[in-house]
Amino acid sequence: MKWTIVTNIPCAGGRPRGMKVVTPSKIKIPPTPFYKRGERGDFGTGAGDFLGNRRRLRLGDNRGLILPLALMAFVVLAALATAILSIGGSEAQIASNHLRAIQAQFLAEAGLEHTFNTLRTTPLANLTTNADALQSVPGIAANTQLGGAGNYNVQYQAAGLWAWRVVSTGTSAIGGSQAIRRAIMSTFFHSDDAILTDGSLTISGSTDVLSTNGQCGNVHANDDLTVNGGINLVISGNATSSGTYEEIGIPSIGGDHDTAPEPQKTIPHIDPADFLAVAQASLDADKLFQMMANGKVFNGNGTTELADLASGGSYCGWSYTSGTPLAQWTLSGNDFCNGTYYFEGNATVTGTRGSDANPWNTTLIATGSLDLAGNSTIGADANYTVHDTLFIAGQDVTINGTPSNGYNGLIAAHEQFSLSGNGNINGFIIGENAPHTPGSPVDANTVSGNITLTYNCGVNAPLQGPLQILSWGL
Repeated sequence: MKWTIVTNIPCAGGRPRGMKVVTPSKIKIPPTPFYKRGERGDFGTGAGDFLGNRRRLRLGDNRGLILPLALMAFVVLAALATAILSIGGSEAQIASNHLRAIQAQFLAEAGLEHTFNTLRTTPLANLTTNADALQSVPGIAANTQLGGAGNYNVQYQAAGLWAWRVVSTGTSAIGGSQAIRRAIMSTFFHSDDAILTDGSLTISGSTDVLSTNGQCGNVHANDDLTVNGGINLVISGNATSSGTYEEIGIPSIGGDHDTAPEPQKTIPHIDPADFLAVAQASLDADKLFQMMANGKVFNGNGTTELADLASGGSYCGWSYTSGTPLAQWTLSGNDFCNGTYYFEGNATVTGTRGSDANPWNTTLIATGSLDLAGNSTIGADANYTVHDTLFIAGQDVTINGTPSNGYNGLIAAHEQFSLSGNGNINGFIIGENAPHTPGSPVDANTVSGNITLTYNCGVNAPLQGPLQILSWGL
């Protein structure tokens, strides 16, 4: 076989010059790579196809593109890592701040709890009556430590009758975060019952226990209750007991009066000394008289001796009789002095004094028993009397008179009470039912005769109940 090689040599005489005839063995052809059709050109289709493919290769060449893409990916990942690390660090700080804030809140609340337990066991005479400025709580040190969590500082001030505003600041040990909690605490006692006793109670006769606008005309005994009377015995509210309930006759009872026992109710402690403290705090010294067991008479703050009576002597109409175990003070004439009286011993009132135009403005407080008879006209004046308070006894209260203008206020006995006669009382009656003292006039709680008792829940006498938290917040 022979090959004809044509070179680009001008022709001479009709035949290209330089044309040579050679054999295949003398031709060296470089090896041709094996490509798919259309990738690098196809020698079998001519030079045009080959050149077109080469042109397309140059336009679509993507060699070296991976490097910038990798760099861009690394930049994005680095930004994401930085953001995640930043967020993670912030979250840790936020969590730490939240922890310190919660610690401070719990510390502040611990201060309120400590104050509650302290006030609950602190004599009322030692608690502030100053409502103008915060001061430290008796028995609680400033910045009291609570383990390693931090400390709390508690202050308080008066917020009304037998009420206190407490402010507790908690501070965490780490970071010094602070939180403040405030509370109103009070020992003020409010009763929904016109007659309330911690013992047994018997109501009989033509007694009326009435309410104003349908409120608080109730009777309750934490022991047995007996209601004995006809239709003229009226109780406009509930008649309930925590023991045995018994009805004799057909009394008129407007509310609940079934035989099922009711839960016992809170009975405040009746202590004449508490009411003396209230009188000293609220009245001028010359409007309060302290009648002592030895016959001496002092003004309200105890600094001025007004009289030194021998047995049989008198002051402002009150005659003094020395006695064992208790002295006796008796008001029997028509003379009287307006004011609040605190008796060491028993006190008895008889006769008639005061009038509608000129009532006897008084509150009577006795460490022993109070026995009230006669037809005195008794009024209430904030300059002379303890707020909404009439008769307070460390032992018994006995009422069997017919006051012409009614009794207005609280009547309370540490032991028992007995009401009879034709009295009109606007207020409520409480018997703490402490054990009977031998020789005292009453050994059971009774209401009889034609007593009319009206109570509308509006009496706010300074009675002390259990300490309560009335409000709690920031």
